Amino acid sequence: MPAPPQPGWLAMTRHGFADLSPPEAQHALLELPTNRAEYVGVLQDLGDYPARSPIGHRIPSSEEVANLKKAGGRWRAVVLLDDERAARQAACLFERVFVLDPLYDSGALLYAAWHDPIIRDEQSRRLAEQAAGMVRLAPLLNAGTAVLAPEHLPGSWNPRPGWRQPRRTDHPRQLAAWSMRSALVLSYWADRLDAVVCSTRADVQAGLHVLLGAASRVASVDLGTPPATPEAVRDWRDEHAGALCGLWEELRRLSRRRPADALNALALACADVPLDGRARGWQLTLGAASVPEPGMLIRRILNGEDPERLPALPRRRLKRRPLCLVDGS
Repeated sequence: MPAPPQPGWLAMTRHGFADLSPPEAQHALLELPTNRAEYVGVLQDLGDYPARSPIGHRIPSSEEVANLKKAGGRWRAVVLLDDERAARQAACLFERVFVLDPLYDSGALLYAAWHDPIIRDEQSRRLAEQAAGMVRLAPLLNAGTAVLAPEHLPGSWNPRPGWRQPRRTDHPRQLAAWSMRSALVLSYWADRLDAVVCSTRADVQAGLHVLLGAASRVASVDLGTPPATPEAVRDWRDEHAGALCGLWEELRRLSRRRPADALNALALACADVPLDGRARGWQLTLGAASVPEPGMLIRRILNGEDPERLPALPRRRLKRRPLCLVDGS
């Protein structure tokens, strides 16, 4: 199944950034505000303007989600844009990798570019860093192995609409709350797209541990090290296409209903991926079909409270039991 249209990646391609190396793309995008007309043009393409208004928050339509799900293949993962190692590992194990796009809702940037007297450094830096993350995955995006998906939380899950990623120098509570938000976004979209969360970031894994609960089931799995670059991953997939196709069928069969007693069989099947690099320890974790109330959970962290303290938070139901693949090292 071909990948659905991706305005964010099409914008990078149309303006020539997809042909640059990640450092070159980031440098070019940092210089972009010197040409305001071109800067505005990039933001318009990223936001799919004029088809979509930059006013208000961009919310994925049911049709958009359905198209993503149809294009997902038999066995699919969800990763963060800034977790390249997870993206490379997932591209060696899954048929399709959904990469959460933080520029999906870029209407505020476009509106500011239209109306502010000057373009703020913080805005141009955010655009440059996140667009460079897309360029790093260019071979996988062009091949359709990776597909951009909205980095979006519904209002009922998000106590701070319009919240942007804090700086590394911000208060530790802000950073911890953002890490929990990242774990929630991964879990939310994995549930909507019938996918597996894949992460190598320790802060996000700590959030996933809270979301999955103490009664989650865990199975260890040794996976070979993926090729060092997305280009090499693309070539590796082409070389092993036949073996991978059969493996995806088996993994989908084992994970479709996500029974707890199939977790070890699923881990054994994952270990059959034909990677020659040194094996590394990972963990498959299967949680309950609910998560702590997201808004209340984030507020506890922002207040400096233990997110798992009593009284326990109410739970929000999911469509299926969440399944996560995390770096066990």
